[in-house]
Amino acid sequence: MAELALALNTIEVVKQTYHVAQFVFEAVKSARNEDVERQQLATDFGRELLFLASFQRYFEKAHGSIAYDQALDELWLSEIDQVVRHMQLDFIDYEKLAGTDSQSSLEKSTSSLPLLLKGSEKAQPKGSGLATREKSSMTRKLKDGNTRIYTATKWALFDRQRLQAILEKFRKRNKALRKILQFAMAGILQQIAQHGQDLKSLQHDKDAVALGLATWAEIKQIKDQPEHVDNDWSLQDSTVNANDNASVVRLGDVCTRMPKSSMLAKTRYTKDTVLVEYKTYPPKPEGLGGSEAEDLNFRLDRRVNQLASLLATSGSNALGTLPFKGFVKEADQRRYAFLFNIPEGMSEASPDSLHEMVESPVLGRLWSLSARFKLASDLATIMGGFHMFEWVVKGFQSQSVVFCKGLLDKTPQLSKPFLAGFEYIRPISGSTVGQPLDLSGKNMLYCHPDIQEEPNIEFSKIHDLYSLGVVLLEIGLWVTARQMLQQTRPPQPSTPAEIREEYIRKASSKLPLRMGKSYAEAVVACLESRHKHQAIRPDVFLNVFDQEVVQKLSAKRLLD
Repeated sequence: MAELALALNTIEVVKQTYHVAQFVFEAVKSARNEDVERQQLATDFGRELLFLASFQRYFEKAHGSIAYDQALDELWLSEIDQVVRHMQLDFIDYEKLAGTDSQSSLEKSTSSLPLLLKGSEKAQPKGSGLATREKSSMTRKLKDGNTRIYTATKWALFDRQRLQAILEKFRKRNKALRKILQFAMAGILQQIAQHGQDLKSLQHDKDAVALGLATWAEIKQIKDQPEHVDNDWSLQDSTVNANDNASVVRLGDVCTRMPKSSMLAKTRYTKDTVLVEYKTYPPKPEGLGGSEAEDLNFRLDRRVNQLASLLATSGSNALGTLPFKGFVKEADQRRYAFLFNIPEGMSEASPDSLHEMVESPVLGRLWSLSARFKLASDLATIMGGFHMFEWVVKGFQSQSVVFCKGLLDKTPQLSKPFLAGFEYIRPISGSTVGQPLDLSGKNMLYCHPDIQEEPNIEFSKIHDLYSLGVVLLEIGLWVTARQMLQQTRPPQPSTPAEIREEYIRKASSKLPLRMGKSYAEAVVACLESRHKHQAIRPDVFLNVFDQEVVQKLSAKRLLD
């Protein structure tokens, strides 16, 4: 009964908050003039309002239930209630400020401006009728000009600042609601994974689409039910040429033979510039033939197409991967070429990996301390998003974090990291099909000791977080893992367990001085697999991971 009362009360608060936000938006629209800046702010405000409207409708349709679990519902309802009440207060404060009379302050601010309105209202000297009409016309022009000056100045000094402030608060509150939805949906998707109809209903609900829930449901369905993937992402009659370098992602092109029925058949081929990532697979086991070989090829192709579908959905919804185009199987070289389109606004140039940037003194100078904090937080957030669907990255390292170059300045766009290097893939509870994790050379430096000591062990989110911890350590100390170990006094660590202990020692002793205590705690938590017991429940794990890792990587925690 108490839960029902809380749900009904929260629904009402959400509705009231939406109506207040709508009133503010209408006020902004009615005051809008031809000023491009004001129009853009109004458009941005409207976009946030649409999110809140979809949240309100979806929440009401669900009768206030978020996680379909009484204990979790009470938790999320309390969180939602707190966020929307703060949002309400934000809008009320804005209304009060917008309603105050700033006339006297404005006049003081504009006292030195020419053509003041009061100056144009002085009595005109007598003269001929024509001269009087001309002066009257000039007076009206002066008044109109002064009104425009007044309006522009008021906008510059008062209105813009208020609107920017309320928009920023609106975004902050909506971001908090999105995070609550993400945590709750992790639990929901786990509960209804066996009911395809429930997932499909989410995918076709317009409010779920607007909130991003439909994308999450689609990814969950692709991952759990690869046999139901409809799209075939293989590119037939295509050949790939790529730069010959060791980068995970490199620049190349794909040539595709046109079908005879095509209007472009005269050209015979189309050629597109793409980003290429090669994924190799092992040779067929000796003695395997007939139906067993066919079954192995079938399962491999299905896994590859499953990963392609996941990357296509992720890339088209800005979840941290490159925009996917398709793949080409190169059987003679036992590999697949995964192809990605050049991201919008980026130039056709080879991207730089985080590993390359850490090693390069020139590229390293591009990174400010605040940019490194943001990168660390972004990478942790992206990985947390994948883990929401029980999708493990497997093989995460600084070489697989890439930055495309800007269209105009041709420099790496540091605020937009993309993740690459995914396994072909397997669910957390399934078996790997394809090449086992490469434990030789530099790759082993990012791999959890358990995986190296027992290669057949089931790969989990905790193993991903260990790799994340190594990359976060590299970002914090701005040195690669290999360089880090080479700088260690003899005897240098040689076993996987010794390497982990060295990482933890450096994170504990050096990171607090470079990145702060909170950042160091987040890195050590990843390296020590501190939260492995919470990994069973996706929603609980995401919440703990957000509090104990993601939030601690913020630059705001530097002085903690």
